[in-house]
Amino acid sequence: MLSQKADWRRFLVLLGCLWITQAAALAPMRLQLNWLHQFEFAGYYAALEQGFYRDAGLDVRLIEGGPKITPSAEVLAGRAEIGVGSSGILLARERNPELLVLGVIFQHSPAVLLSLRGKGIQKIADLSGKRLMDSPNSADTMAMLKASGVDPQSMQRVDHGGNPAELIQDKADVMVAYSVNEPFVLEEKGVPYVMFSPRSVGIDFYGDNFFTTYSLQEARREEVEAFRLASLKGWKYALKHKEEIVDLILAKYSQQKSREALLYEAHQSEQLIQ
Repeated sequence: MLSQKADWRRFLVLLGCLWITQAAALAPMRLQLNWLHQFEFAGYYAALEQGFYRDAGLDVRLIEGGPKITPSAEVLAGRAEIGVGSSGILLARERNPELLVLGVIFQHSPAVLLSLRGKGIQKIADLSGKRLMDSPNSADTMAMLKASGVDPQSMQRVDHGGNPAELIQDKADVMVAYSVNEPFVLEEKGVPYVMFSPRSVGIDFYGDNFFTTYSLQEARREEVEAFRLASLKGWKYALKHKEEIVDLILAKYSQQKSREALLYEAHQSEQLIQ
């Protein structure tokens, strides 16, 4: 009996040592998201939870973003190896050619301008001089304004909290939003709205992508490629298992949005991704 207990203890110790060795062998990789946790990052959650990153030899840590976070700045400063970017990353690359896009997830940008119907805004030109809830990297919506004869500099800037309810509270006249997210909130409240998409004036940017730097790719080429392939595998899994990933987000990452809102985002996102 004592011998069996001793053998069992030795087995547990050996198993623990093996786990520590395997964990230590994984290459650390920090992924800076460009917004708060939601279905927008479903592929990365899936790659992490399904073990795709681990199987690729990576120990990936997700860093939540927000209105004050610029992923390109975080990556360039070395606080993350990989970043999730919007269409604005293309302009950021013009300013800093060190940035390297590894993959594009959204084939069309979900960025739009959103306003309430009761404000009398019927066309893009009506936005001139209005109060705008702006966000970093909103290059496509700014291009839409300029193409429609509206000077973005003429618009009063309001801090962007990401909540379209601030339009209802009259804190702003218009907001930079994602077509896959904020409209659901207004629809749920029964509030009529108007939405202006850059595609309506012939501006069709790519949307969410993930990127790194040329320096990191040179130093860790195999690991960067492993991350790219595992992430794309994660996205394929996420789109096939939307409800599973939505439940995962609610259980582990964020309860800021309802299950219905996340499912709305999932189905709307799939149209832009495909």
